[in-house]
Amino acid sequence: MAKKEFDANQESQFGILPLLKEERPYTLLDNTWINIGLAIATWCFLIGGSVSLFAGFKIGVLGTLAGNMASVLVMALASSTSSAKYGIDLYTGANSYLGRNGTSLLMACITVFQLVWNIILSIMFGRAVDNIVSGIKGVDTMGPVFVAIMSLIGLFLIILIVWKGPLVMKKMNAIVAPLLIVVIVMLLIMISKNYGWHGVLDGKPIAPFDSEWVNFLIVFELNLGAGLSWWPNMGGMGRLCKSEKASYWANLFGLVLAATAGTAVGIASAVTIGNADPTEWMVPIGGIVLGIISLVFVAFANLTSGSCVTYNMCLGLKRTRWFKNKSWAFLVLIYDIPAVIGLIIWPTQIYDNFYILLAISCTFYCPIVAINTVDYFFFRKQNLDIRSLFNNSADSKYNFWNGFNWVAIVVMLIGMPFYLLFLNPATLVYHEAFKYVTASGASLVFSGALYYVLGKLILFRKNIGGYRSKDQTIRKEEQNEY
Repeated sequence: MAKKEFDANQESQFGILPLLKEERPYTLLDNTWINIGLAIATWCFLIGGSVSLFAGFKIGVLGTLAGNMASVLVMALASSTSSAKYGIDLYTGANSYLGRNGTSLLMACITVFQLVWNIILSIMFGRAVDNIVSGIKGVDTMGPVFVAIMSLIGLFLIILIVWKGPLVMKKMNAIVAPLLIVVIVMLLIMISKNYGWHGVLDGKPIAPFDSEWVNFLIVFELNLGAGLSWWPNMGGMGRLCKSEKASYWANLFGLVLAATAGTAVGIASAVTIGNADPTEWMVPIGGIVLGIISLVFVAFANLTSGSCVTYNMCLGLKRTRWFKNKSWAFLVLIYDIPAVIGLIIWPTQIYDNFYILLAISCTFYCPIVAINTVDYFFFRKQNLDIRSLFNNSADSKYNFWNGFNWVAIVVMLIGMPFYLLFLNPATLVYHEAFKYVTASGASLVFSGALYYVLGKLILFRKNIGGYRSKDQTIRKEEQNEY
């Protein structure tokens, strides 16, 4: 039995070949814990701080839940279900609508995003450890050098977890994720005990717009962007799931409900304490014992999130010719070298610009999620050719134009600035139309519709990319009859 698990471990964790259902280790519960471990990190609390600028606790939580629900369940439709159905990672599946070279171009952009996320998570880990040690010693902080060293240790631990693979991630999250839920409840109890539920519910937003509807929409929009930005992390976990149900619905419990709960803590602490980061107030409010216990699990939350982000990206890089035949340990190490450099040279600049990264993510992921969804459900009818996905020659159905689906790429390039017609994500200056369609909503619908129209006019008519128009299908069926 141990030998069988080891063999499956090697194949499913560190390779990109399609996995049979009997080779997959994750049940719905396993993937739920993974998603909760991914969702609950300090960034949830920081997003809650942003929400508190525009809304109090009730409207803030409602807008957060609505934004997460709308974005995550749409984002995961094509990415999670296709990965689970065919046992493939997200980037292998992307060959079907971007082409192999188009997918490589996408990965180059996403790699930058994911490396920055890893740096931020490592810094969050370092800051949590700093608060633990300084709380024990009774000082304000151990200093920036200590935080920097702890951040590097955090990144090293992420590398170690990813190196060991998702069976270790599964076991770790099965322990950490339930305890994180307990910590979330404890944090809310700490706040309510010191400020009362009336203090939490009656807390006023910090810098709202004049219109309550606009405030709600800004909160909704922030969480739409946050929900869509989970897209790169879907396929690697989905291919390890025993069923499409296990792959898809785990997102509801983790990236929707758990993420909303974490954000709720940030909102509550911001409107009452004036600080959205619980690592700053856990010890003063909860006491030395309870505060440090909570801090330990918040620190671990950043490791579980960082390991999931790193694993999915490294699995995607495994498909490239540079890393295809390299060992998993070498790939993980090489991937994280830029993160080490960033932690040493630009930690403050990267951490302080957390929201710029989130803002850019909004504009980037709206078009690609729309393209992915339209292609898989409306064009491919949920049917992919596995051989063509792994065929890098010109004979592949998914070769498009020398490995590039220029229709999808053009839609991406148009869809990104289209978002800016409704909202500047860095300054949150909005245009009138934002009140009716939001920026992410408009970008999703526009990009999806544009890809559908151009795909029918170009890809189907020219029979590029393995698509078949209705007329062509009928003619082929008629020919088969003879």
